[in-house]
Amino acid sequence: MKIDFKWLRHQLLVVFACGLFYFALSVPFIDFLRLSETTEVRPYCVLPFFLSVVYGLPGAIGTAIGNVFSDMYYGGMDYRIYFLGFNFQLIYGYGGSCLWKYLRRRDSNIFRLDKVSKIAQYLLIILLMSIVITVMVWATLYSLYSLPFFGVGFLSTLLNHLIFFIVPGIPFFVIYSYYLQKNNPAARPADGKTYLFTLTEKFILFFLLISLIISLIVSAGAYIFFTSYNLYDQTTMWSYIYIISGITLYVCLWPTLIVLRNVESQISSPIEDLAAIGRHFGELNDIGAEIKMIKSVTEQYVVFNSEVGTMAKSFQTMSHKIEEYILKLTTISKEQTRVATQLNIARDIQNGVFPDPLTFPEADFHAAIRPALQVGGDFYDYFRIGENKVGFVIADVSGKGIPASLFMMISKIIIQQNLENGLTPGQALTKSNNEICRNNRADMFVTVFCARLDLKTGVLEYSSAGHDHPIVSINNGDFTILQNKTGFVLGEIEDVSYTDVALQLNRGDIVFVYTDGVPEAVNNDNEQFGFERMVSSLNASRDKSMKELCENMWKAIDDFAGEAQQFDDITMLAIRKN
Repeated sequence: MKIDFKWLRHQLLVVFACGLFYFALSVPFIDFLRLSETTEVRPYCVLPFFLSVVYGLPGAIGTAIGNVFSDMYYGGMDYRIYFLGFNFQLIYGYGGSCLWKYLRRRDSNIFRLDKVSKIAQYLLIILLMSIVITVMVWATLYSLYSLPFFGVGFLSTLLNHLIFFIVPGIPFFVIYSYYLQKNNPAARPADGKTYLFTLTEKFILFFLLISLIISLIVSAGAYIFFTSYNLYDQTTMWSYIYIISGITLYVCLWPTLIVLRNVESQISSPIEDLAAIGRHFGELNDIGAEIKMIKSVTEQYVVFNSEVGTMAKSFQTMSHKIEEYILKLTTISKEQTRVATQLNIARDIQNGVFPDPLTFPEADFHAAIRPALQVGGDFYDYFRIGENKVGFVIADVSGKGIPASLFMMISKIIIQQNLENGLTPGQALTKSNNEICRNNRADMFVTVFCARLDLKTGVLEYSSAGHDHPIVSINNGDFTILQNKTGFVLGEIEDVSYTDVALQLNRGDIVFVYTDGVPEAVNNDNEQFGFERMVSSLNASRDKSMKELCENMWKAIDDFAGEAQQFDDITMLAIRKN
């Protein structure tokens, strides 16, 4: 079996340090605070228990050895006293610590006195230990020296232990508990924070202080009384004062614990539990579990006819409100999901009505659209009319969203049908306007730029119903805004006539049409993109394909707008005659 010398050296060091500390602390009291020939004021009597709790068996052995040397220093004792004293220290010191650790076996911090039940257990343990050591000591003195078993000496020894296990003992528990919390996370409360005192501990220490003050006042009164009448010699007088002080302390302390138990159950513990709700709220990922936890804590306190009950009812009301709010949010979320699904379907349907790309040797076409919402009111269209002509339309419906999308599709179908039936753009708009007005119960309207290009001759016939002017580049020149005549919007007034305008396109000529979402795009300063930036972007892309021209326009708009939200649909269509 391999011996761990490092561990053994540490244990021996603990034994030596505890023994030296015990002996050094006992000497002044032996010399200056004797109560009789056999005992003295012994505050160091608590060391076997406390050092055993902290260091275990090595602490108990160290104090037992220190007690042997203390008895030797006392002098005049039978050698058997040393052996018995050593064993007495082990029995009541190590035995008491083992009993305390057993009672605190489920606590992460065995020094924390945060419950009245722990104080009561501590007092019962020290009462048991005090009786055991006192009986063992005076039975030994009676056996060896024939000293009276019961008497002033017996009471002095008993009360010496009882007093000093409380007066320095409980503060030691508090200080060491704080030390552990500061240096050992495992000894901290469940929330991981360090609290020197809980509310219950404050009450306990306060009433302990009151009991101690009362005991000191009674002792001072006894001292004045004894000295005034010269009833006893100094040693006997101090023995009686010692006895009176201890009895007073315990007479005050036990009724105080009964009061504290009521305070703990009715005030401090409920407040700590309710405070923990706020401290720990949000730690659970499941809001339902959070609400269940709040209800489980508050339901035991709502019956209190005090401020605690009022506070518990407030927390319970809060949990009900949160539950109702979560239910509403869940309902809203489901509705939003349903609406989003419908919008996605509408978007897919709308995207399906836009034409597939067409290629012609005689012309380069490209169109693009970006709705402000999932579905929009802008639309574009191009399609063959006979063998040599192509019709194209770009339009902007009033409003946005699903209503605009529905109105857009109706308008698109009507205009396309009229153009395919051989009508000129002006005639198609005139007839389309009447058809739209007859069924326009929503009182919506649409601006339209409608055109027909003859691929052979290059003649572009077009008509405008309230739409923005096209921008053209003729004979490889810079782009300019074409100031064409425009009629009234479709869908508002019946029997409006729209006229046709013809424009001859030669090789390299470009026509760019768009909706008002292009020039009216804004940035974070609410500044509009404007026509100058549009023309500048078009001029920079004049020699590129129509797809690249439109993509560069998108890039220019995006660079200008930055993080600003798009508030209107944007659509553009470009044609170059090859």
